[in-house]
Amino acid sequence: MTRVEYDNYIVKQNIDISKLNIVIGDKKEIPYITGCFQEDGVWKLYMVGERQDFDIVQQGSEEEIFDLMYSITESRRKRNNI
Repeated sequence: MTRVEYDNYIVKQNIDISKLNIVIGDKKEIPYITGCFQEDGVWKLYMVGERQDFDIVQQGSEEEIFDLMYSITESRRKRNNI
């Protein structure tokens, strides 16, 4: 999945990713946030813990990272009944 495909998916499904603590394309050090951003042509998936510890948990292509973001989004939607 590409970023455009992911963006289209969240629009079509009417998902407010901020309610799921998800950030796309930006680094934020807010507790319990999961996000991704691109740096030097590489996409990076990160998570921020309770104490604002910023950890990059995966690096890869746009498709690899957005496949993971899709899975995370679906998991959180089901968990939160959104």
